[in-house]
Amino acid sequence: MKFITFLMLLTVISSHAQRSRDAQLEDSIFSWKSIPTLKPAGYPRPFTPAQLKLPALFMQWLKKSYIPVGALDFSYAIAEPNKEDEVQPYGTGINAAVWRAMWDKAGTQVIRQPHSETPVWMLTNNIIDAEPILMLTTPGRAVFTRRSPDIEKAFAGSSERRNKLVRALQLEKHAQIGKYIIQYYGCDGDGCQPMVAVYLAPNNKLPIRQLTRGEVLDMCEQAMTAEALQKKGKRFDAETLLRCKTNIQKLRNKYSGSLNLPAELRNTGIWENDFETYNDIFDTEDAKRLKRNTYGIYTYENGVLQKSKQDQPLWICIGWKPTDIQYSPYVREIHRSMITHFNFDYVYDYFFNLENVKNKPYTILNEGIQKTHLASYKKKTESKPTINKNLPANVYFFDDFSGNNAGEKPKGWYIPSIGGPSVIATPKGETENWVKIEQYKLMPDDSNKPLPENFKMEFDAATDKDFTENTGGAFLLRIHNKMLTPGGDYKDAPRQISIDLDAKSGNEKFSQNPTGYVRLKATYTGMNNALRYAAKEQYSNDFSNKKNKMHFTVIKAGKKVSAFIDGKEITALDKYGKPIPGFNELPDDARFTSFYFENITSHSSRQVGIYITNIKITEQ
Repeated sequence: MKFITFLMLLTVISSHAQRSRDAQLEDSIFSWKSIPTLKPAGYPRPFTPAQLKLPALFMQWLKKSYIPVGALDFSYAIAEPNKEDEVQPYGTGINAAVWRAMWDKAGTQVIRQPHSETPVWMLTNNIIDAEPILMLTTPGRAVFTRRSPDIEKAFAGSSERRNKLVRALQLEKHAQIGKYIIQYYGCDGDGCQPMVAVYLAPNNKLPIRQLTRGEVLDMCEQAMTAEALQKKGKRFDAETLLRCKTNIQKLRNKYSGSLNLPAELRNTGIWENDFETYNDIFDTEDAKRLKRNTYGIYTYENGVLQKSKQDQPLWICIGWKPTDIQYSPYVREIHRSMITHFNFDYVYDYFFNLENVKNKPYTILNEGIQKTHLASYKKKTESKPTINKNLPANVYFFDDFSGNNAGEKPKGWYIPSIGGPSVIATPKGETENWVKIEQYKLMPDDSNKPLPENFKMEFDAATDKDFTENTGGAFLLRIHNKMLTPGGDYKDAPRQISIDLDAKSGNEKFSQNPTGYVRLKATYTGMNNALRYAAKEQYSNDFSNKKNKMHFTVIKAGKKVSAFIDGKEITALDKYGKPIPGFNELPDDARFTSFYFENITSHSSRQVGIYITNIKITEQ
């Protein structure tokens, strides 16, 4: 399948390094596909002509507001309900889904990266974060839970990382978005990513209401009868039903003085087996003690299910994945477009205040910014990074990151578009630019040019000063002979050779038994294991919470490899404290292709940063 870019054509240029082609792909602007249409036959509900037009209308608005950068469009029209037994309002819209663009294994075709779908939802009459309570839902009455709408409590107790993101976004203070209903939602696992929905509704109120404890218990009693269970394909014997009824009554007695209070749960649902033994479904004390969010129980206001079948939407739901610098570029571009260019006010007026936009076409916000932003991609070239231009004859590589801006990815370096990227930062007490290394490798975009046969590599490393943890920032420098694949990743050479320099900063309060170390280790395929594992770690406070900035040097001269920290040689000693003959020596034909830095800070010290700058490689 061919994908034509909107502002540029992707071509395979053999003179470019594979890393540059990946960067080119990440910065390429792709076109949208044709507007998706609904297929009414695939749904167990009827559609009015006006409802059938909504996906195309939503897509037209979105296409003007967001242009896919580094992403392929696989959008589709959607509608709710989409199953026979579902009870919810009639909703219609789109999932404007994009996938991260990547090269295929041959490096010739642009394809979707697996598991990278990122949606923008636009739906009428849909509560996107509603979790149905099937036990309490009956024909004509939908019952569901929602996370607390309090933004400060969005992910309370489950993920401080996500709460930190929510607080930093400050969408509630956004000039346009902040006037509407904002709801964060998503699962609570460590790997979950937060989503946000903006609801446009008359009078800024969704037609839902939170049930009271008394109402919920009444519904539970109605659901725990033999007849009600049979309709749901379930069956409890008489003894179990009596026990369930008794346990529900215990709850009614316990909360007799507060049955009119809004019902909240510590989890997202209620199930029939909750009542086989006494289970206090309203007990949220642990959630409050641990400062976790709770889940309210809701239903729709009277008449909503019937009114939703008409042409006029009752409300509009617009959802996407909010991001910061830690997210992939193609996902960040969606969020940037939604908060910078999407015209929420126009959408609101179109459905709920038509006189304001009658005979006026949809226009994006900040059109000049969009044009400038897209033009910046068109101007990007894949020439050799300026950091390596006009260098002295014996200097192979140099970068002090002076041509970068704080918070951006370093130019001329390849960083995987997943996880937390390394970005330009300045450690406290410093003035120049450094790279703060995050969880993925920091690799030079060096066109796979081999390193000189004999070389000296120098760089400065720093960690955040005065940390109180037992250890602070730690890094690994690996100089290797791996080879680039057409897919843009490294693969092992048939005979692997590497030089590892790793350093961990220690806390100087441990003066007798230091926790920090620096280590140099050269290894290769076929190396004698007795020699490979002969060295014992040499703990010291050479790199510490007080001496937090050091200059490192690695030298390869013939077969010999040596390294220094602030001019002091890093020694390798055996368990008896004696030098090791033949250690840190390489085969005669050892040649290296590239290098990378990696953050290896201990998990308990992850908040302590590790930084690199002034990287220089000279031929010896």
